[in-house]
Amino acid sequence: MIIAAVVVRVKGWKLQKKIWQTAVILGAAAVCGLLAGIIGESGQSVPDEGFHRNEWGKGDYHREMEITVDELFYQHPYVVRIPEQKLTGREEKEFLAAAEKEILEEFSGENASVNEIRHRIFIRDSYQDGRVQAEWSFEPYDIVDITGEILTKELPEKGEDMRAFVRLECGESENRMEFGFRVLPPQLNEIESFLILLEKMMESQAERKGEKSFLLPQNVGGYIVSWRKKGEYLPEKIFLLGCIIAVLILYLERSRKQELQKKRAGQLLIEYPEMVSKLTLLLGAGMTVKRAFCRIAFSYREKRKKQQTGLCIVCEEMLITCHEMESGVGEERAYERFGERCGLENYRKLGNILSQNLRKGGTAMTVLLEKEVENAFEERKSAAKRYGEEAGTKLLFPMILMLGMIMAILIVPAVMAFQM
Repeated sequence: MIIAAVVVRVKGWKLQKKIWQTAVILGAAAVCGLLAGIIGESGQSVPDEGFHRNEWGKGDYHREMEITVDELFYQHPYVVRIPEQKLTGREEKEFLAAAEKEILEEFSGENASVNEIRHRIFIRDSYQDGRVQAEWSFEPYDIVDITGEILTKELPEKGEDMRAFVRLECGESENRMEFGFRVLPPQLNEIESFLILLEKMMESQAERKGEKSFLLPQNVGGYIVSWRKKGEYLPEKIFLLGCIIAVLILYLERSRKQELQKKRAGQLLIEYPEMVSKLTLLLGAGMTVKRAFCRIAFSYREKRKKQQTGLCIVCEEMLITCHEMESGVGEERAYERFGERCGLENYRKLGNILSQNLRKGGTAMTVLLEKEVENAFEERKSAAKRYGEEAGTKLLFPMILMLGMIMAILIVPAVMAFQM
């Protein structure tokens, strides 16, 4: 007890020592941070050369300061606006001259020259990296807009002479620039020219008064024009819809068959243990294989006629096997065909056991069937468990929908009440 108390005390002292070390380190870090902040604050005095001013066009900026005035106030907050640099008159004129040169170099854009303007001209609101502001106007005003786009294509072949006026501002200096250019009609290809001519003829036809019918032109610019209503492609649509429906029907039929096969396999798997158990019981009572097999099948048939039982797939297959043996098919072959028709590994195995018993004889078949019964019931339990899990998975989506509905029922009234 004494040793245990000493050990606990030593461990407690070590833990307490570690806590004190951590506290000392944190305290030292806090003191260092305080000292660094004080040094930094003391170093934020205004430099003797003042604040750097941005270049012209870069804009002003602000600095939050504290101002102290003897016997008036102490560390009063004050926001200082540092204005951008101002240009001298000479610098402003140099920028204006450079802007004029820049305008003349890029004004024509993709056009051949200012004397042959067929496409959009290139103009801007500012030049020289924003230092020079520009204000444009044109005369006549209805041919080119202030963005440089040509408003009309109906121009004479020789073109239209125009004047461009631009007012340039840089700081306190201003300059006005004026120059001429010629706007020519755009060079259209044959199709574009045809469509323009067709549009004019359609407009002319629409302007006629007193006519109850609208005639479509048959000759446009020397071209013979034939008109027809745009087809709705109804036969093609019906054909396409029929193909889609046919594919869907085939897909649905295939899915239906797969579902039926799956359901049949599941039913056969469930019915297998009971059938093998009955067969083993009858064989143990001294019946032959054929008699026991047919007795199960014929008993089912009688109950089926009296509507005392439902459809049993394995019993139906057993009836077919009995009829085959009655019609002359060998007993060995009939059992093998029974396993093949059922399609499951368990039934193929049972068919082989029955047929081998006929070939080899012996008393080991009852033992094999008893083991098969045990295995069949185990498989049936596994299948039932698997079907239960599948059913739970199928119920998951409806449960999620119900959860969403419940959440909506709870949340919507609360939100409406909050809004009111």
